[in-house]
Amino acid sequence: MFTAEVGNVSVVTTSDTTLGPDHWAKRASDQIMSVGKDAHPLIAEQALEFKGFIDKAVRYYMYEAIKEDRSRIVTLLRSADHNDLANSVERL
Repeated sequence: MFTAEVGNVSVVTTSDTTLGPDHWAKRASDQIMSVGKDAHPLIAEQALEFKGFIDKAVRYYMYEAIKEDRSRIVTLLRSADHNDLANSVERL
């Protein structure tokens, strides 16, 4: 006999856009921490507040990583004498 289980599956779609850092920060904080449904209300409240701090930290560093990556791309473009492209990337 073969038995298979699939855990929770979620699907997110967008229209004419991408999933930004806010989406991924929430997904990361949901993976890092969860609060059991049987947790004491005071503990659950503290845990949810801490989860909010996790979300803010992940979000901040995701935006910083994006800025750093764009800076790297601009530097590479400028070193290859593609200043027009570098200027376009800087305006993003």
